[in-house]
Amino acid sequence: MAVGTLVFAPVATGTALAANHCHRPKWDVHPDKVSTGSFRWGNGTAIRTAGFTDCTIVGRGSGRGSSASQGIDVHCLRTNDNNLDWVYARNTSIGKAGWARADAVYTNSLVIPPRC
Repeated sequence: MAVGTLVFAPVATGTALAANHCHRPKWDVHPDKVSTGSFRWGNGTAIRTAGFTDCTIVGRGSGRGSSASQGIDVHCLRTNDNNLDWVYARNTSIGKAGWARADAVYTNSLVIPPRC
């Protein structure tokens, strides 16, 4: 019978691994490239620290179908690793800014935010 030392190595959980993409430097770059006011929030749109649904929510936008529409300033658009488009936007009513799913931000025109 062999006698030895059992060594336990820390194992990252799926949540810890997934959260790493929330801190990638590319999500820190968001130049304001749009100069139109034609955008509006979807009702209850999550504003996140980066373009993934498991990243921290820093605020919400309220607009479409809401009696309390909030202002929005869209800066630019980026596609994440899952091939989903996200826009960097600031909620001008509450002062929170971050990334929102592009399909949760609406426009009355054919304006497509430029790439970040």
